[in-house]
Amino acid sequence: MPKVSILMPVYNAELYIAQAIESIITQTFTDWELILINDGSTDRSEAIVSKYKDNRIYYLKNTENIGLIKTLNRGIDYCGGEYIARMDADDISFCDRLEKQVEFLDKHPSHIMCGTNALVINNFNDVTGRIRNLASNNLLQINLLFSDPFVHPSMMLRRDILIKNRYDERYKHVEDYELWCRIANLGEIANLKKELFLYRWHNSNVSVLNADTQSKLKDKIIADGLKDLGIQPSDEELYCHKITFQLYALGKKQEVSIDQFDNVAAWFTKLARQNKMKRKYKQSDFIAFLWSRWAVLCISQKKYSKLFFPKFASYKPIVLAKLIKQVCFLSRK
Repeated sequence: MPKVSILMPVYNAELYIAQAIESIITQTFTDWELILINDGSTDRSEAIVSKYKDNRIYYLKNTENIGLIKTLNRGIDYCGGEYIARMDADDISFCDRLEKQVEFLDKHPSHIMCGTNALVINNFNDVTGRIRNLASNNLLQINLLFSDPFVHPSMMLRRDILIKNRYDERYKHVEDYELWCRIANLGEIANLKKELFLYRWHNSNVSVLNADTQSKLKDKIIADGLKDLGIQPSDEELYCHKITFQLYALGKKQEVSIDQFDNVAAWFTKLARQNKMKRKYKQSDFIAFLWSRWAVLCISQKKYSKLFFPKFASYKPIVLAKLIKQVCFLSRK
């Protein structure tokens, strides 16, 4: 069996699939199999795939269009590698992506999965942005309580974890976020700091087409996570929980009133208090994370005087050191 199975669903990807496949064939790490599953494409995707004669490429075809989640779950059954890497048919992996992720998981047996940072590209392969996520387990576990800190098609997971924990069909369009939250307690998680992936952003992205559905299901995932802290958030509290990650939604800065500032501070204070009691996360990491998000809010709204003395703050040296590190990371993001 190969070391890595790459799972790539295909649906009407004729414009990009050749680039995606080529980026796998040219990997510096060569002990892989590529599982391509055509989910009822009506374009030339099949004809393009059929041109590749590499015996490491396996082509499967759904009898009808069954959707991404069922296709992924079907594909997992065909993956024989120790690790399963995700890949989408319109994205591109850097040539050393698999090598770096395999090296990391081999050296860190306590980690069950790792993603990578990415560059964002458009339809013409022009770089239009970058995605830099947190890297360490402690902070990623906290980040999951607020938002998804992984680029789904950049992920590599241990097969024995994914075989027992499939994508949940009830969470269409946020199936990855739900899965990460569900399995994060089974081991450590990480992102590699290096950009090893080209993530294509265009008008047919799931995030663009299904924003409303995504938002509602994300709220449910977040609310379920808050139960571990003994909290059932109100609508206002849920707004306060999410706002620092939505300040530039759709490219437009959101305005936050003074009253809402007070509500966010009260909510973060409640979170800090509950975490201290429940001990879900390391408290110094948790306070530093909350404070860094508070800093994002204050700076975005130019309320600099509120930055240094929020109610939930701790001035212990370890918290301040972690806060500075977090703020430096966010400033480079």
